[in-house]
Amino acid sequence: MTASSKEQVILHAGAARWSWRRLGRLLEGQSQGESAPGAVDWPGSAPVRVLVDASQCVGLRLELPRMSAGRQAQALRWAAEEHLASSAEDEHVVAGPRDDADRLCCVVIGQEPMNTLMAFLEHQAVEQVVPDALCLPFEAGHVSLAAIQSRVLARWGDWDFGSFEPELIGELLAALPEESRLHWYGGDLPESLQSLPLEQRSEDALDVLAKGLEDAPINLLAGDFASDSSQVARSYWRYAAIAAAVTTVLALGSAWLELEMLESRSADLVAELDARFATAFPGVTPAGRHLEQAQRQLSSLRFGEAAGLLDLMNRAAPVIAGQSTLVLDAMSFREGRLEFVVRAPDGAALENLARRLRALSLEAELRSLRLEEGGTTSGRLLLTQAGGA
Repeated sequence: MTASSKEQVILHAGAARWSWRRLGRLLEGQSQGESAPGAVDWPGSAPVRVLVDASQCVGLRLELPRMSAGRQAQALRWAAEEHLASSAEDEHVVAGPRDDADRLCCVVIGQEPMNTLMAFLEHQAVEQVVPDALCLPFEAGHVSLAAIQSRVLARWGDWDFGSFEPELIGELLAALPEESRLHWYGGDLPESLQSLPLEQRSEDALDVLAKGLEDAPINLLAGDFASDSSQVARSYWRYAAIAAAVTTVLALGSAWLELEMLESRSADLVAELDARFATAFPGVTPAGRHLEQAQRQLSSLRFGEAAGLLDLMNRAAPVIAGQSTLVLDAMSFREGRLEFVVRAPDGAALENLARRLRALSLEAELRSLRLEEGGTTSGRLLLTQAGGA
C-alpha cells in the first residue's frame, strides 16, 4: 500500500521538540501540532512516518563488494567502524543504494537514540524512519537548504546531507563549489544566509520533507528495529508465496556459486598474506600460523623497540588499510622510527595520508617522492611518536 492511499502521521522528531502533521489519503493536512520529545498527542492510530534529526546520523559510502543480503548485514557494521569514533557495537548501520562507483551507501545512527525513539513510539504503528535532511530535494550542482526548529538542514549531493547550527552553515557553503546554486525550502532564514542569492522554492519546510519521504532511499527500521506493523506485514505476504518458490530453486545454485567464489578468494588472500609476511619477516616460514609467527618474531626484539613498533603499527595500520588506493611496498623499523614505502595515485594522496597520521598525534614526514611508471607516485613515510625521535 502506497503512502498516499492511507491516512498517516508525519512526525519530525527534533531534539528540542516534536512537530507532527496528520495527513489524509490525498496527503491533505488534517491537523498538526507540537509537543515535548516523547509526548504522543496526535489523534487516532494512523501509521507514523518519522523524520529523525540528521545531526544524529552519518551518511557513508563504503567499498564493500556485492554479496548476499545476510553476509552484507554481517559485514556492514564492521566495514563502517573505521569511519566512526565509537565502537561498531554502539551503532545501528543501515544499507541504502549503491552509487555510480558501486560503493554501498549507508546511514549510521547510534543504538541509544534509536532505542529511545522507538521506546517513545512503542504503541504506535511506525512504518518509516529517515534522516530529515536526506528528504530535501536533490539536483546536481544545487544545494537544498531549509530551517526547521533551531537547525538548518542541507543536502548537497545524492548522499551528502546534514543538520547544522545556523552559525555553522556558512562554513559548509564556503567549502562547496562557488557555482553551486542555493535553493531555500522554507523556515526562518538565519542571519548568516540573508545576504546570499537564495532561490525561494517553498514556504513550508515540513511539507517539503513529507514529500521527500515518498521517495526516501533508506529506512532505518531495519535489523533489530525492523517494523512489525501489521499493515506492512500484510503487504509482504502477498509476495511471499511467489518469492518462496523462486528462492528454493535458486538457493542451492546460488550457494554453490558463492562457495566457489569464496574458496577462490580465500586462496588469493592466503597467497597475498604469505607475500606480505615474507616482506615483513624475510627467511621465516609462516606454515599457516601467521599471527603466532609474527608475535614470536616481534617478541625477539628488545622490549623498548617492540613496544614502540607495535604502538606505531596499531595506530598507523587502520589509516593505511582504510585507503584502498594505497599500496604498501616495504616497511622497516629502527631506532624508534617506523618507515613505510608507499605508492599512491598521486602526491596529494600521500600528503593526505601524512595529514591523517599527524591527526593521531604522530610525527609523519614524507620524503623521496618519485613518479613511477604508470603514473603512480611513491614515497617514504617516516613515523615517530609525537615528541619522539
